[in-house]
Amino acid sequence: MIKAGELVDVVEVTPLTLTDRKIYNLLIDNAQNNLAKPVEHSLSKEKLRQSRRGNEQVDDSILRLMGGIVQIKTERDGEPATIRVPLLGRNIIHDRKDGNFYYTFDPILRDVFMNSNVFARLKMSVMLSFSGKYGLALYEMIEKRINMRRTEEIFSIAHFRNLLGVPKDKLTTWHNLKTRAIDPAVAEVNQLATDFRVEITGLKTGRSFNEIKIQWWRTSPDGEEAAIVEHMYSKVGRKARREGTVEQIDFTAPKLEYLLSEIAMETARNILLKGSNRVGLQNAIQQWEEAFRYKEKPENPNGAFINFCKKIS
Repeated sequence: MIKAGELVDVVEVTPLTLTDRKIYNLLIDNAQNNLAKPVEHSLSKEKLRQSRRGNEQVDDSILRLMGGIVQIKTERDGEPATIRVPLLGRNIIHDRKDGNFYYTFDPILRDVFMNSNVFARLKMSVMLSFSGKYGLALYEMIEKRINMRRTEEIFSIAHFRNLLGVPKDKLTTWHNLKTRAIDPAVAEVNQLATDFRVEITGLKTGRSFNEIKIQWWRTSPDGEEAAIVEHMYSKVGRKARREGTVEQIDFTAPKLEYLLSEIAMETARNILLKGSNRVGLQNAIQQWEEAFRYKEKPENPNGAFINFCKKIS
C-alpha cells in the first residue's frame, strides 16, 4: 500500500494503539484510487477486525481515529505554521455484524494526499505482522526514507517520542524509553522487514541523552530470505525467536494459509459472507488448517480451501 509521507511522521495528540494504526492503514489502502476525491468510501467490517473482540474493537479504534490529529508543517502569510486536521472524517457503521463501514476524509487531508511528493510503500503482510505499535511506527518511518539518498537522520528525543506515539507520561527516562520502546521496535523491524535493516543510537549532550540517530540500509539476499521465511510461520514464538531464546526453528512445514492467493481468499470471504453460519475468514482458515493437520497438504490449496468454505458456510 502507498501512504503519504505526511501521515507517517504523525504527531499524535491522542495516542493510537497498534490496532488503530493497522485499521487506519487498511482504510487508506481501501480508498487508494479515490483518496483525494470528495467521496464516501466503504469497506466491510470483517476486513477491519484485528482480534476476536470483533466489532467492539473496530468501534473503539474508529472513535480514537476520529479524535486523532495530524500536525503538518506548512507556511501561512510567509511564516512557518502548523495545520491540525483529524485523521478520519464523518463516518457511518452498520449495526449488524456483517455490515459495512462508510467513511470520509477531511478536505485538508485530501489536499495532503493529492500534493504529497514523499510516500511510504508499506508491504501489507509485513504491516499486519507487527505485534508492537512502536515497531510499526518505526517500520513506516524507514519505508518513507529507504529510497532517499541519505541513510541516517537525527531527531530530538522529544520529537522521536512523538513519532513513535509514546504517551507523555510514559517511559520518561532514557533507559526506559530505550529498553521498552526503541530496542523492541528495532528488533521487530529487523525481524519482519524484508529489504532493509535499521539501527538507533542515543546521542549525548554532556551527561544527558538529548537526541537519537537512526541509520538504515538495504539488506543482502540472505537477510531478505530470513525475513520472508519468518512471515511464513505463526506469530506464536516470534518474540522468542527475535530475542534468541529458542534453539532452533522448524521451517519445514509452513502454514497452509500462506499457500493461498489473494484471489482465493477474497472468493472464500464472499462465500462465507453469503453463508448462513456467518463464519469469518480467519476462523475458516483455522478450521481448514486443523482439518489438514495430520494429512498431506492439498495439491491445489486454493481450490481445496474454497470448497472447504462452501461446506462450512
